[in-house]
Amino acid sequence: MIKKHIDVIVKYFTPVAAGIETNVLETYSVLAKLGWDITIHTSTDTLTKKDVLNKTDELRGLRIVRYKYSRFGYFPKIDWENTSLVCLHNFNVSHINVILYSGLLKILGRKKFALIVTPHGGFNPEWSIYPVFMRIAKQTYHYSIGTILINLFVDKMRAVSEWERNEIIKKGVKQEKVITISNGLEQEAYLDVDKNASAEIKEKVKGFGRYLIQIGRVYVIKNYETTIRALPSIPKDVKFIIAGPTQDNDNYLEGLQKLAKDLGVYERVIFMGVIRGIDKYYLIKHAQAMVHMALWESYCNVVHEGLSQGLVCIVANNTALPLLIKDRKNGYLVETRDSKTLADSINYVLSHQNSKDIELIKKNSKDLGLQDSWESVAGRMNILYNKLLKKNNE
Repeated sequence: MIKKHIDVIVKYFTPVAAGIETNVLETYSVLAKLGWDITIHTSTDTLTKKDVLNKTDELRGLRIVRYKYSRFGYFPKIDWENTSLVCLHNFNVSHINVILYSGLLKILGRKKFALIVTPHGGFNPEWSIYPVFMRIAKQTYHYSIGTILINLFVDKMRAVSEWERNEIIKKGVKQEKVITISNGLEQEAYLDVDKNASAEIKEKVKGFGRYLIQIGRVYVIKNYETTIRALPSIPKDVKFIIAGPTQDNDNYLEGLQKLAKDLGVYERVIFMGVIRGIDKYYLIKHAQAMVHMALWESYCNVVHEGLSQGLVCIVANNTALPLLIKDRKNGYLVETRDSKTLADSINYVLSHQNSKDIELIKKNSKDLGLQDSWESVAGRMNILYNKLLKKNNE
C-alpha cells in the first residue's frame, strides 16, 4: 500500500487565527478524514508571545509538533525516507533549509517525496511595509536564489488566486509549476447563523447598533487607518468593529487608537479580538457593510466570508481584491488610501440599504460567496496531492 503521509511546515498554527492558519487547519483536517496521515510542524509562538505553546498536540485528526523559533526559524524533524509530501506554507527565509535539503536528496537520488510551496502571497508581499535593508535582502532572496531553488527543487507551487499565480510567474517561476487553488469557507457559513449563534454575541451585536466590520490581524498591512479617517464623515451612531488578533508590530494598535482620539471617534472604534465559528458569521451578517482597505491581499478569506452572508463589501482596489469584488456589481472598489471616497461609498450604502441596486449587490455577493467551501478546496488539494503521490511512486 502506498504511504500517504504529509508533513506541513508553517510558522504559526492554532490558536493563532489568521488567514494562513485558518487555511491550514480547515484544509488539512479534511484531508485527514480522506485518509492522509498529517503532521503539522510549527512554532511554539503566538503573534504576540514567544515560546508559550505546547511542544506536541493533536487537533481534528492532525498531529502537531512545535519548535522553538530562532532567528533562522527551525528545522523540522521529518522522517524523510517515509514522508509522501512536504508542504511549506508561506515563504519564509527559514524555508530555504528545507528546500536546500530536499534539493540535496534529489541530487543524491534519495528524494522520495513531493515538495509543495503555498506562499499565501508571501513570495510577492507588499514590500513597502518592510524596512529598506530587509526589503532589499528579501527581494534578492525571493527573486534570485529563491526562484532558482523553486524551479530546481519544488514540485508544485500553489497560488491562492490568479493574481498571485500571475505575479509568481512574472518573477521567473516556471509556469507549469504554478497551480491556483483558492480559499474556502467554514461550514458555519452555510448554517442559519441567527438560530445558532451564541446569546453572548447576540447581546454584543445588539449593543453596537449600526456598525461597519473589518476582520483581520491588527497589522499595518490591513490599513485600518483609512476607515478610521472616514468615520468623522459618516453618521455618528455608526461604529467600526475590528475583529482579529493583535500582532506585535511597532505599536500599530496604539497608533490607531491615537488617530481615533485625534479625530474624535475613539468611542466608535471597537477592537473585539478573535471571534470564531458561527459567532463570527453572526457578527458579519448583522453589519451594515464590510470594509477592507488592506494595502495588499493574495486572496482575502474575510471578504469571501462577508460575501457569503450577503454583505455589501467595500474594498481597496489593489492586488487580488478586484478578483473578488466587481465594482457596483457585488460591492465597491475604492483607491487604497482614499478616505473621502470611502466615506462617500459607506454613506451611500447606509442610506440605500433597501434600494434595488443594494439589494442586487447583496444577492450577487451571496451567490458568489457560497460557491467554495473548505471541503471543496481540500478536495482539489487531494486531487493534486494524489497526482504527485502517484508520480513519485511510478
